[in-house]
Amino acid sequence: MGLGQTMLTIMALILMGRMILSVNTTTLDVGFTKDMSEYRITATSLGTSMLEKASNLAFDENSVDAEISATSGLTAAASLGKETGETTESTFDDIDDYNNYVSIDTLSTSATYKSRVTLVYVLISSNVISVSASQTYSKRMTVDVTSDYLVDYSVNPPRPDTLRFQQIFSYWYFR
Repeated sequence: MGLGQTMLTIMALILMGRMILSVNTTTLDVGFTKDMSEYRITATSLGTSMLEKASNLAFDENSVDAEISATSGLTAAASLGKETGETTESTFDDIDDYNNYVSIDTLSTSATYKSRVTLVYVLISSNVISVSASQTYSKRMTVDVTSDYLVDYSVNPPRPDTLRFQQIFSYWYFR
């Protein structure tokens, strides 16, 4: 084997090594992206499920069994939250029971997700939504879902990420 053939063999080995490294890197990137997508999809499912569960409940504790004809008949903004006897999510009967509710879920992916819910009265006028200190016919529910596996890698250094879901619930009264 001459010098030319030896050089060609060495170049072929270098080229093959670079291709193997490139394939391995691509495979790792695809696996990482798949895992991150799975964690985000699961967190999205948890957040939207919480909003869906709340949408099946009464607007306010005072509207569970009766109609409300004035905002003064609604629960005071400072009193939004669980009433006596409502200890678990299955006993909630109106959406403001979710205020300051925290849920911790460990799913089959072995990732632990923490969901925090806040609820406030809002005013809606001219396409502007603002928080209200008094009762209105609209409440905004915010669900923040966090996990050790939800990380924002678009910044350097990477930081924990929170997925936020919001929905406005309104009370309609017809005479």
